[in-house]
Amino acid sequence: MSEIRALLLTDVVDSTKLSQEIGDAAMAVVWTAHDRVARGLLDPWRGREIDKTDGMLLLFDNAGDAVGYAMAYHRALAALETPLAARAGLHVGPVILRENEASDVARGAKPLEVEGLAKPIAARVMALARAGQTLLTAEARDDLGKTALKVVSHGHWQVKGVTDPLELFEAGDAGAAFVQPPDGEKAFRVVRLGDWWLPVKEIPNNLPHQPTSFIGRERELGEVKALLGTARLVTLLGMGGLGKTRLSLQAAAELIHLFPDGVWFLDLAPISDATLVLGEVAQALGVREEPDRPLLQTLCAHLKNHRALLIFDNCEHLIKVSAQLASAILKVAPQVRILASSRESLRTPGEQSYPVLPLPVPAKGAGMEALARSTAVRLFVDRVQLHKPSFELNEREAPHVAELVARLEGIPLALELAAARIRSLTLADINTRLKDRYKLLTGGSRVLQERQQTLRALVDWSYELLEPPEQTVLSRLAVFVGGFDLAAAEAVCGDEAVDSADVLDLLASLCEKSLVMLEERDEGSRYRMLETIRDYAREKLEQNDDVAAVAARHCGHYFAVAKAANHGLRGPEQADWIWKLETELDNVRNAIALALAGGVDSFIAVKFAVAMQGFWILRGYSTEGRNVVRAALALPAIEASSVAQGWALYVGAALAESQSDHAEARKMLETCLELRRQLGNEIDIAATLSTLSLARLQAGDAVGAAAGETEALQIFQRLGDRRGEAIGLLHLGQIGLFEGDDAAARAHLDRCLAISREIKHQELEAECELFLGATALQGDDRDQAGLRFKRSLTVCREAGDKRGEAHAMWWLGHLDLRSGDLVSARSRLSEALRAFRAFEAWEDVLGCLEDHAVLALAEGLPELSVGIAAVAAKARERLGLVHSPRDEARWQAHLADMRRAVPDLQYSGVWLDAQDWQIDVAIRHALAPQKETATA
Repeated sequence: MSEIRALLLTDVVDSTKLSQEIGDAAMAVVWTAHDRVARGLLDPWRGREIDKTDGMLLLFDNAGDAVGYAMAYHRALAALETPLAARAGLHVGPVILRENEASDVARGAKPLEVEGLAKPIAARVMALARAGQTLLTAEARDDLGKTALKVVSHGHWQVKGVTDPLELFEAGDAGAAFVQPPDGEKAFRVVRLGDWWLPVKEIPNNLPHQPTSFIGRERELGEVKALLGTARLVTLLGMGGLGKTRLSLQAAAELIHLFPDGVWFLDLAPISDATLVLGEVAQALGVREEPDRPLLQTLCAHLKNHRALLIFDNCEHLIKVSAQLASAILKVAPQVRILASSRESLRTPGEQSYPVLPLPVPAKGAGMEALARSTAVRLFVDRVQLHKPSFELNEREAPHVAELVARLEGIPLALELAAARIRSLTLADINTRLKDRYKLLTGGSRVLQERQQTLRALVDWSYELLEPPEQTVLSRLAVFVGGFDLAAAEAVCGDEAVDSADVLDLLASLCEKSLVMLEERDEGSRYRMLETIRDYAREKLEQNDDVAAVAARHCGHYFAVAKAANHGLRGPEQADWIWKLETELDNVRNAIALALAGGVDSFIAVKFAVAMQGFWILRGYSTEGRNVVRAALALPAIEASSVAQGWALYVGAALAESQSDHAEARKMLETCLELRRQLGNEIDIAATLSTLSLARLQAGDAVGAAAGETEALQIFQRLGDRRGEAIGLLHLGQIGLFEGDDAAARAHLDRCLAISREIKHQELEAECELFLGATALQGDDRDQAGLRFKRSLTVCREAGDKRGEAHAMWWLGHLDLRSGDLVSARSRLSEALRAFRAFEAWEDVLGCLEDHAVLALAEGLPELSVGIAAVAAKARERLGLVHSPRDEARWQAHLADMRRAVPDLQYSGVWLDAQDWQIDVAIRHALAPQKETATA
């Protein structure tokens, strides 16, 4: 029979270390002193010793005695000749006390055994405590009652073997300075967020916060969580409106502590193009494209050793690509779990399907007690109280609630929509209107169809209760994907039928009726609709023959957003505009798709590409942008327009350059140049020549680069384009530096610097300073080079030029490396490498990796040096990137140094093994070198 007792566990901290330091004999003396004071305190505090190792398991009748003992124990240990420190954990709970037989005690058994969950709980609590700490569970704190001691809560902790989190308290003297316990191997701190217990440690995730409580799916939640413990792919099956998404999010939130590498929610509903799914998943996981490598391969390699949970939500319209992606990931990533939701199975090997059904409804004639237990009733009542806090489930309302819940067949979305009407209608009125509406339903006899018809009846009814302007706005909102803001709604929904000035009030009305949801964010309010409602609204839009006009306004609005962002990205509000485009990306994609499909003027597709070019490059969407350009170039209207072709080719070349695809960039720029020469616009000709000259230089064609840039410079000078003239001089300076003509390079760069300062162009000024520094370094004038690099860095920081700042930091690190300042070199080169990887500037990444290889050799890590060099060499060969003649000679000298530092056979083996590394693996090793050769 169990009894409620207080269990106190203590443990002397670092006793093993102390024993190693002073020896076993001396430690035996220490333990004797410890045991004397520990046992001497038991009688005054009415305690009993149960067991002893490096600490003690003690039994008390109440928490007051146990805490009193703990305080005296800590003080006594600190006063010993060899001071000790112990940690203590206290729990009050039911235990079973079992006395051993006298014969067993004679053989060494303990007189008394303590059984029950209370003992491991006390042990877990003690294990979390630091030296000198006494931690208590909530039960122990309650039992302690009023006390003169200082007692504070350290929050809730998830403890291994205990289902619910435990709130832990610390007790100590009034002046004690308490310290938060660290997360332990068997316990970690959690916080409650709504209905969720979330670990405090920073597990990466993008789970959206749920503003309403989780009600009605407790059984399903437990079963889904259990399935994720055994199955690697679990698919929640069911029609729209059943709460599959909410169930997925709740399960993920409660299991987040099991996936230390992250829990990622991927909403596929806004995506209509299957080719974009892989990119969206990669973007959510922070995986970037690598040159000449399929993105799927990079994504799978990223997840290979991760313990992560991926939520693929709303897969039904992308079933094939979802299944292929899930299968590819699960083949290579054994510790990844996928939780999908769909209206049909993915049919992937190993998939565990879990049907999500409507909530059970109470039996006909059920009484109050049964109604109160019904999950469907509980959900409905909770949602009604959000709109009408005074509502109660009483004898008067119970029959109406039972009827409504039964008629709506326990469909969560239907229940929530009905609850939203409680502000203006009684339950009896709602039921009456539903009855009238059902007379019009003529669906088949299959259960699923009946449920769908029931939901449609409710949405039909909600729609018909709207005023005509509300109906118009609701149908037009269907054109948005992934949400929208007020400005977009006003621009798209307003016309002769609905004044734009009225859209705000109409939108507010739709929110009140739960047809549109409002999300408050730091950057402003945003609206969205459930997919079920959006699909319904889309049908109404098509019935009204309003699709083309509304889609055109949608396209026009987001083209205006893209143009504004194109200008904004060049100024101090760059970060704000990047966030704006990220938020609206699905809408922008739909607008571009409309232009490519001929829904609006095809030229808009090219104009979109011009406006989005900077964003695509900055945010790693270059592949997507290049696909848009290719599709635009294939349109007959674009093929027929030399102007449009020229712009599309120019943008395509810039995107190709951003991914170090210099061959493609050259090809596009040469075609673009030919078209622009035919058109005769000299500024466009000069701009193309100037950009093409750099592409030629990067391929090693310095002669062709110089010829093109000279022609461009002459045009800029003749037309008085000072900015173009400065760019031309800068490029000629780079060409001179490449060819080893330092005098010519310096002359061109000095002239460029003078013009850039005259026209106050900071970006050009910083680049001039940078290349003038590089020129000085070629002449071994390190002092002058350092001054130039620092000046470039200062100008870039003043202008907010992050790319330029990274280049200046790289050159400063390179200078440190040459000067032998390895500490500063590592700091600066590492900062530059991280930035280049974030920008996906592959040529710069490889150059910086080569400097890291030289640095590793200087730091005494020759094998790592060879490995990094091998990755850089293979990537340069694959991408067709060449050194200048002088840089190539210098690099070959470094390789010779590496060969001398590593025996021939070992050198070859390391070189060959490292060529299998991904670039990101080489970067990781370069940034965190180890004394032994790293392995991929």
